[in-house]
Amino acid sequence: MESAILYGKLEEHEKALHILVHELKNFRAAEEYCIWNSENRDLQYRQRLFHMLLSVYLNPDASDCALVMAAVDLLNNHAAEFDAALVLQLVPDSWSVQLLSPFLAGAVRQSIHTKRMTQVALGLAQAENLIYKYEKVKHKGTPILLSDKKVCQVCQNPFCEPSFVRYPNGGMVHTHCAANRHLNSNVTPHSSSSSSET
Repeated sequence: MESAILYGKLEEHEKALHILVHELKNFRAAEEYCIWNSENRDLQYRQRLFHMLLSVYLNPDASDCALVMAAVDLLNNHAAEFDAALVLQLVPDSWSVQLLSPFLAGAVRQSIHTKRMTQVALGLAQAENLIYKYEKVKHKGTPILLSDKKVCQVCQNPFCEPSFVRYPNGGMVHTHCAANRHLNSNVTPHSSSSSSET
């Protein structure tokens, strides 16, 4: 037991589980080892430990009936800790569906729950995106129409391009006129430029 604990502290979990299962025959301690060592860890780490324990149980060198029953109990009691697709690759073909029915039911339930939670998260993200789009459109305000009758407030020439700068007083100037500080020294430009239809 001390060796198993030491291997656990060294992150050599396979060696620790081998001692607990094959030398001490303490299956309950092996399960508790996986739970204890995966505490405050992510799901991937926890699944890796439980899959490691399952592999130790299903070691082809050991054909002990007690190990088979321990593997079945592990799967049926901790279905949420396993990746069902990987488990189906590991278990012997001779095992019946009835033997693994609690595990399979739990795996299907978990899969459906994960899918639904993903759909909810996607729906919320789409709704949030729609709110942002609405806010963006709302903040744009009313469009500014630019016709050939309007002239630049600075140079008095008509607008040939749809790009312009609009001042807070409503006056519009060419972008190059707004950039020329000497011509615009008596007018304070608006902080943003706009474009509209010709």
